[in-house]
Amino acid sequence: MGQTSLEVCRLVIVGPTSQVDLAVPTQVPLADLMPALLNSLGRDLADQGLEHGGWVIQPLGAAPLDEDRTVTDHSLLDGDTLYLRPRSDQLPPLDFDDLIDGVATGMRTRAGRWRPRTTRVTGLVTLAGLLVALLAVPPLSGRGGGGAAGHGWAAPLAVVATILFALTCVVGRTTRDDPLTVIVGIATVAGAVECAVLAVLDTPTRRGDPELAALVLAGTVVGLLVALLLPLAARGPDALLRLAAGPLTVAAAAFLAVWVHSTAGLTWTAVAAILLVATVAVRPGVPMAGFKLAGMALPPVPVEPDELQDDIDPEPGPLVLARTAAADRHMTVLHLACGLVGGVALGVLATAPGWVAPTLAALAAGAQLLALRPMTSAWHRFALGIPAGGGLLAVVLALVPGPGAAGDQLALWLLLGLVLVCVALVPVLARRRITPIWGRVGDWAHVCALVAAVPLVASVLGGISWVRSVVG
Repeated sequence: MGQTSLEVCRLVIVGPTSQVDLAVPTQVPLADLMPALLNSLGRDLADQGLEHGGWVIQPLGAAPLDEDRTVTDHSLLDGDTLYLRPRSDQLPPLDFDDLIDGVATGMRTRAGRWRPRTTRVTGLVTLAGLLVALLAVPPLSGRGGGGAAGHGWAAPLAVVATILFALTCVVGRTTRDDPLTVIVGIATVAGAVECAVLAVLDTPTRRGDPELAALVLAGTVVGLLVALLLPLAARGPDALLRLAAGPLTVAAAAFLAVWVHSTAGLTWTAVAAILLVATVAVRPGVPMAGFKLAGMALPPVPVEPDELQDDIDPEPGPLVLARTAAADRHMTVLHLACGLVGGVALGVLATAPGWVAPTLAALAAGAQLLALRPMTSAWHRFALGIPAGGGLLAVVLALVPGPGAAGDQLALWLLLGLVLVCVALVPVLARRRITPIWGRVGDWAHVCALVAAVPLVASVLGGISWVRSVVG
């Protein structure tokens, strides 16, 4: 149970010779509570503190509490036990009898855990990205508003802007979610302005130079990687190892792609399919790789009675927690490398001609998003989720017809559907716990997506054509 309506917290304070149960105010600094605590545990404790530099309040196995902060600041709850210790004789850090217990404790206390607030912020950012992609469809299509009715973008954008306006009103009145309302409202205004501009223009919008766009994209990616990775070089061997692991993984994937393309004569689409399969196969091994890179090893399982006494010494707590944090950082870098390689492969497949490669990209991206469910680290989810989401957007935007094409407006309505789904899920996922049945549904969908992708990979690699040539 948490704090009561009287803004007090019931704590168990263990002193040198006694313990007391106290209800302390939650908004008063611990330094102001110390005289009352000392008086409750013994009248002479205050004088005894002069002999060893005073007293500290300390949870078991943790550092002493900051006396300038309140009970609320320390996130203390009713029933928590605290220890009154001499400042010169504090409780030592706990050692772990089991390495797995130490790793689990380190993972629970690490920074960057996925929290409900992270779900909300990620949902809002995803919604903003979908809205940007939605409004980018007409410029990317190469068609303005000068065509006949039903073939230009002014009329569809007018419908989209109207739907977004209605959505803004509904969200503002039902959810009282200001950021969500503001994002959809800005998109409504932008869509209306874009609709008006396209209705006035007589000449079609044109795509930019593809080579220039690719160069700018590559330079942006390289600049971001350098900005993110170079500061790690000044943080010691652990940071240098992480700095090497990610680029080495990407370099190995690039070498594999060039080697397969040059020696086997496969198209870049087929090479992208191979890289995508490789990232899917490597991804489950990332946790064990991070565990090994951090210098940890599980003791062997005993098979004889006399082996039960082997490796039973406690694991030093600070060392286990430090190595657990290092393993988490190694996993982040490896997931980032896999996500980068997979994202490039998804982009190549999404823009390939035909329907097989884009369908493979959509299935692989969906499977990668479903694989994020067991992860508790926000950085791990971002490293794999952003490339997968980008791959899905690339598949949808690839449906946009080029200059002079007479394709339909499927991409526009698909993105509008994704926007509606995102608006519906953002307020729900951040505030409501998902029931276990949806986990089972996610497992089933994940397996189905991977199984359905197998024949598509074979088709992209030419396996179906080879079977036809053999069978006749």
